[in-house]
Amino acid sequence: MKVTNYIITHKAFTPPKLPDYTPLQVGNGPDLGWLRDNTGDEISAKNPNWCELTGLYWIWKNDHESDVVSISHYRRYFQGREGILRSAEIEQLLGDHDILLAEFEPYKETVYQQYANESGFAKDLDNVRAIIEKQDPDALTAFDSVMNQGGLCQYNMMVCRKDRYDAYCRWLFQILEELEPSVDLADYNDYQKRIYGFLAERLLNVWVRARDLRVKTLPVLQTEMTAAQKRRLQLRRLRNRAEFGLKKLTGGNAT
Repeated sequence: MKVTNYIITHKAFTPPKLPDYTPLQVGNGPDLGWLRDNTGDEISAKNPNWCELTGLYWIWKNDHESDVVSISHYRRYFQGREGILRSAEIEQLLGDHDILLAEFEPYKETVYQQYANESGFAKDLDNVRAIIEKQDPDALTAFDSVMNQGGLCQYNMMVCRKDRYDAYCRWLFQILEELEPSVDLADYNDYQKRIYGFLAERLLNVWVRARDLRVKTLPVLQTEMTAAQKRRLQLRRLRNRAEFGLKKLTGGNAT
């Protein structure tokens, strides 16, 4: 079984010295000497707004050899038994699960509210819902369920068989490409302009639920986080879980 672990990056970094881990440079920055997403069938020029999705697209369209692919980032990796997840452990885990995702990140509010308050505009999600209703109405229940839950598996990180990955990409990019003409980026600040990457984080959770996949979540190794930052992250997660739980009890979680 050929496993390829892609590390999406837009900047220079020191890749882990592990077999099957391959940096994939995205966007139009100076050539760093690695595999790039601007060859073959590609959408590299969209990277400022599509983020790591230009890399995901490149893998979908141009990797015809891998049996299994994983997506991580230059500063975020799946954690395995011996640090960064190894290919042998991936093969073992995929024997019992359909897809591996990043551990659930709790929010203090619903996914819908969090996106509207921090990442973009509520209209983005409303427009995506309308597109799903037209393209894949059977996924609407999953969409609404994810929008009302209190957190996500984030970062567009995943590990799965390549054929399943391809099926997800067909579904995802069909939705986002239909959305794109209606988005006027003049209305968005620099952070919000990463709209397509943010939406994809949510849509991965929708697709997995709509397809009723067997999911295994794994901790994420944050290689650029200090010990103090990691402690603050754990405290934030505890507070978010508590606050969202209280809102559910008091009926405050409606979109």
